[in-house]
Parts: sequence; C-alpha cells; structure tokens
Amino acid sequence: MSIEKDGSAVSLVRIHTEKAYSNMYSLLQSFINNNDLSEWERLKEKADYLYNNITILLDTLDRETNFKNQVLSQLANGKKLLFKANGVSANVIDEVSHGAGPGAPICTQWIFIAALMRYFHDSMNISYYQMCFGEAAASTEIIAQKYSMFTGRTISRESTFEGRNKDFYGGFGFYFVRKYLAERHPYDHSDNPMNGYENSVNGEYIPPGKANDRLMVYDLNNIYSPDRGRKVKVPNGGNYKEIIIHKAIIGGEDYEKEDYPGCILINTPILKMHAQDLITNAIKNLGIGLYPSYCINEDNQTYQYSHHTSYKSKLPHSPWVMKLDEKTLLPVTNKKGEYIRKKTLGFSGTQCDIIRSVQEQGIMIINVCDAINIVNISHNPDGKSISVPEGLIFASLDPLALDYCCSRYCFNQLPMKIGKTLMDRYQWPTEFVQSVPMPYINGNNIATTRGYDSPLFRYHLYDYAEQRGLGQKRYYVTGLDTLTDAPFVSVNGHLGTMKDNNFTELITNTLYYNPTTLLHHFQLTVLSYAKCSDTLTGSSLYNEFMHLYDENKDGVIDYDEKGRGFDNAQLAYLSMLYEMGYSEVDDLKRNFLMSQYYIKYSCKKWNDENIDFIRDGLLINVVNLAYELSKLDHLQPDLFISNMSFGQGLWPSWQTTSYIYNTSVLYGSYHFDQITLYSMYGFAFQYADITFNHRHYTSNPNPLKSYFNDICMKRDLLPFTLYVPKGLSKLDEVSIPNVCETENKGKLFTAEFNELW
Repeated sequence: MSIEKDGSAVSLVRIHTEKAYSNMYSLLQSFINNNDLSEWERLKEKADYLYNNITILLDTLDRETNFKNQVLSQLANGKKLLFKANGVSANVIDEVSHGAGPGAPICTQWIFIAALMRYFHDSMNISYYQMCFGEAAASTEIIAQKYSMFTGRTISRESTFEGRNKDFYGGFGFYFVRKYLAERHPYDHSDNPMNGYENSVNGEYIPPGKANDRLMVYDLNNIYSPDRGRKVKVPNGGNYKEIIIHKAIIGGEDYEKEDYPGCILINTPILKMHAQDLITNAIKNLGIGLYPSYCINEDNQTYQYSHHTSYKSKLPHSPWVMKLDEKTLLPVTNKKGEYIRKKTLGFSGTQCDIIRSVQEQGIMIINVCDAINIVNISHNPDGKSISVPEGLIFASLDPLALDYCCSRYCFNQLPMKIGKTLMDRYQWPTEFVQSVPMPYINGNNIATTRGYDSPLFRYHLYDYAEQRGLGQKRYYVTGLDTLTDAPFVSVNGHLGTMKDNNFTELITNTLYYNPTTLLHHFQLTVLSYAKCSDTLTGSSLYNEFMHLYDENKDGVIDYDEKGRGFDNAQLAYLSMLYEMGYSEVDDLKRNFLMSQYYIKYSCKKWNDENIDFIRDGLLINVVNLAYELSKLDHLQPDLFISNMSFGQGLWPSWQTTSYIYNTSVLYGSYHFDQITLYSMYGFAFQYADITFNHRHYTSNPNPLKSYFNDICMKRDLLPFTLYVPKGLSKLDEVSIPNVCETENKGKLFTAEFNELW
C-alpha cells in the first residue's frame, strides 16, 4: 500500500467538534444579552482551540509548499491579506434574540475567521493593518435593508458583516473577530484590530492601499461606483471573455497601485451540499462569490451580473439560459411555443472564468476549508440544513485538488477494497461510492433496498477545471488526526491515518445530498422509483425525466444536463420580489408570490402565458417528497392506488405524491386540521387579518383554528379569496373557507383582497 506524495498538497487536521463549535451561539447570546463575561471567556477558549489546530494545519502546508515566504514576499510589495468568507446569508446572529440566525449553520463561522487571522498575525508577524475582510453574498443588500427598517436608521452592508452597530446586534459577527483578536493581542504590538470598525458602522469606504492604520471590511458586491471595479480578460473564457472584479481583490491599473495594490486571497469556504451543483467549497466560494451583484452595466441602467441588487441571476447556473421578458422576468417563447434559450457552459464555465481571471492577475490563493460541521441537505438559510460533525479542516493552495479531495470524502461510504472490487465488477469510473436507497416492486408496493451510486459518476467540473488550468486533480494528503495522534496520509486518493505501518481509512457514515439535485445525485434511486411507479400505476415518469433531461440520449443524466434551464428565470424573479420592501406585509406577499411561482408555472393549463418551465424542477421536488414519505414511521394507505401503502420504507404512488405536494404548497398539509400559516393560504390569511381585522386572529396562539371555529359559529369571513384548480378546494372532504375553484387560468393560484396577488 503506497502512500502518495505526488500532486498538490492537501493539509488536513481532525479535531473535536464540541471544543470548536458546540453552543457557540448560545454563549454569544448570553454574553450580548446578559453581559455574561464568563460566556465570552468560553468563546475565546474555543477560538484558542481552533487557532492551535489551524497552526498545525498551516504549518504542515507550509512544509510542503513554502507558502509563508511567498506571502511575506507579496506583502512586502504592498499587497494585503483578504479573507473571503462563505457568507451566503449574513444573518448569522439573529437581530431579535441575538442567538443563532438562519445563516448560522451555512456560513463560515466568525470564530473560524478569528482563529485564522490570529495565525497569520502571531505565527507570521503580519500586522492586522495588512489584512482585510471581504464578502459578496447576494443577500447582503437584502439583510442590510431589513436591519435598517428594524432599527430605524441606516445599517450599512459593511456593518451587516460586523454584526454590531452601536447598540444593535445582527449579522455575520466580524466585530467579535476584532474583539477576540484585540484580547489575544501581544502587548508589544501597536496594531489594533478594532480600528476600522467605526468605518463599517458609518459605511465609509477607504481603498485598501489607503487603509494603513486599520483592518477594513469590504462589500465585494458593491462596485456601483466605477472606480471600485476593473474589467479584466478571461483566459480562454467559457461563458465570459471579460469580467468586472472588485479592485480590492485584483488590484488596480498601474497608476492605481497605491490605492489598490491587490491581495493574497485567503479563501475560507464551509463545505456544503449545493442546491444546483455538487458541493459548495473552495471553487464555488470564489467562482460565484467573487462576482459583484451591485455592478452597473455600460448602459448605466442595468446590472452586469444580476437583474436587481441581490441574486446574481444573470450568471449562467445551467447550460441553457432562458430569454426573459424585461417586465415580468418570465421566460419568452417563440411562435411555436418553444422557450428562447442560449447554450452556455453553465456553472462550470461561470466558476472557472472568474477564478482563472483572478489567477491571471497574479493573485495568490490560499484555501482553508471549514469542514468541522459539513452542511447536509440545504446550503440555504431555510432551516432545513443539517450540520454533520466531521471535525475536519482542509487547506491547500490548489482549489481544484482541495474540492476533488473533499468530494471524494463526502461521497464515499465504502472501504477502499470493497469500492475497488465493485468498480471493477460494474465498470464504474470511480470506487468512491455511496450506499443509496433503491426502490423496487414488492407485490403492490414500491419497497426499498440498498444500492450503490455516486454523483461522481456524472460530474465533470473537475475535469473541465483541470483543462482550464485552475489546478490539478492529483493530490496527496498530509496532516494530523488530533483525536488519535496519528498522521494523515492518502492512498489512491483515500484519506486515512498511518500508525505502526497500518493504514486506517477515514470514511464518512453520512449520506450526503441536496434534495434539489436528487435526480443528478441519487440517479439510481430516482430512476428506479420512476420505473416502479410506471409499472404499478401507469404513470410515464421515467420517459418524462429522460425527455426533459437526457439531452445526448445516452441513458444517463449528468450534471451538465439540467433540463430547459429555469435557474436564471427563478433567480431573476426572486430578485424582483426582494425589491418590494421588508415590512411584515411585504414579507407575507413575497412568500405568497414565491410559492405561487413554483406551482403556477409548472403546468401550462395553470397560467395564461401557457408556459411550464418550472416543471423540470417540480419533478425533482416531487420525487424528493416521495423519498421523504417513504421514511415515515407509520404506514399509511396510498391516496389514489388501492392496496398500496407508503411509509416504513414503502414509497407512495406518483399520483399521491403530486397531490400531497400541491396541497402542501397551498395549505401546508393534505389534512384539514393541519393547515399552516406557512402556506399560500396561510400567507393570504395573515395578510387579510393584519390589514382588515386588526390582527384579531394572528394575535392568538392558534390563529387558524380560532378562525375556523368562528366560521363554524357563522361569523364573518375575512375579506380574501384564494383561487385554486378543480379538486383542490377541500381537504379530508371539508371545504376550506375563502377558497374558490376556478377554470380561469389568469386567476389560478391568485389571492384577491383589495388587490390581486
């Protein structure tokens, strides 16, 4: 068994997750709300623990790459360390409770950034004034506006990253990075990490080259002011020939070098399962995260990479990009009813273009991946993500090698020997394989057994990125497992430790996936279910999947086959909705319209435009629901197919799952007594009660139950009507108040008050 030493070095440490992250937001909450200094001391101990292990990690990487000398040489020429977090949703600290906000599980933790900055300061004697922090999360503008409305004063984007603005707390938490660094600061050092905080609070912008006495925070999205961005060529561009990038990253023209000297980019992703791609990690944190959303186009009227100031909706997320109506942002069709689209290189081209552009500008990139808690199921701030305690931290100068290594770890549940045997037997392209659920017909039911599959069979970004020169797939691992005090190595790409000449492989026990990529990720699962459903119930699900997705007709749907390309339309529409405002009633209307969008445009007979571009994504959502229903603890009869059940490993029919999906969007459930406020009906009900009824019901603990009881007592209906298709106005044979069936396509899935939603 040969230990690898060729390729790009990937440094790895494994640590105790409890010592790093356990209760960190409850500790912070107690410190903020109660001024409990003992809780702050416990947070500092966690940061110290991370700092000690990051020291092992990066010192190991330095022995392999000599990166410290490269960093110091570039700093001597005026560059700055720019720490680029993965801050997809900056509401990490909740603005009301001061505990964990929706963004807490899915963002690089502020305490991780604190430990990492301290390493460069203490281990390499780099001044905090030679560092800065930057992020370009699409949601930053949205959250800053929300916080401004909440406080009644302007909360800048930079202040949102700080997480504190005078007496207001809410945001990412960089203020606490400063506070920790200040309290662990050697007494004989003159740099002060707190300098720069007031600039963030006031929204004051100082170019990196002029900020020689402070640690600045930069909103890398905001290059609305032309002097903050620079257009650069893309080497062998895939989707773009030129890209505009913030000069804090790539530096300015020669005459601007004093203000914009460029940076050494410290890329700090948190490893997550992505909703539209395989994972989000080193490549994704740069490949989407460096594009600016608030970047004016040359016509001075539109944005370069977005339709509004939030989601980067003009970036190709799928190979096919739909032409959109400028007013409605709905897809445009030709005279034949076909969507007008253009073919791109999708996510692969989008990501590789900007990373190659940055590399071409001579920007050194150090990637430090936080995989202490790998995020499963969802990478969005929707409350659905699951943090899996793996205790891993990776580092590499090569983003491609790092991502390839991390992907192989996440999607490998078989020991090397078994994986290689199966690979040879079935002619698989890789032995890194997951154990996945596989539906099969058992009598009148669709039951579940175990099968083997891997998204790596169908994922081509890494090959393309290697061709484009981002790095190399070949890597070797070195580092320390602090739990066993054994050195990390790699054998045939597999992670493990070597002790007494014995290799112990490190294998995950978690089935990692994201529901919205279920077809591409769990293809064996999805297509097996489709075939079983077609055989038992007469559906044509398998053919529909293959017709919509299998472009090259080879019987396999890979990650470059994404259907008709609804992603850009979806992101553009969401961006438009966030321009509505941020009041309570704005949120209700926005949530209603989001739900309406995903159901109304999934079927041509449900809208006047005669379009069904959401059908592609809906199919995957419904299959995911079928998978979730198969895992129910209690066995339940199928709603449409006799002698068929679901739950306890049995899958529902496609007809039942589709019905439950539709009623869940409309009502939050398929049972009358379980209708929720978090549904189209619930949003409309709350709006009507708040606007016309002085909050009579929504101020009660059980508003819908109270309302339905009053209706039974012949009390007046609230003044709203929800229009639905035939057969969807009742649950459990009970007519739902304020719901009206209609065949009018223009009214379907709308709500009528004093206005029409």
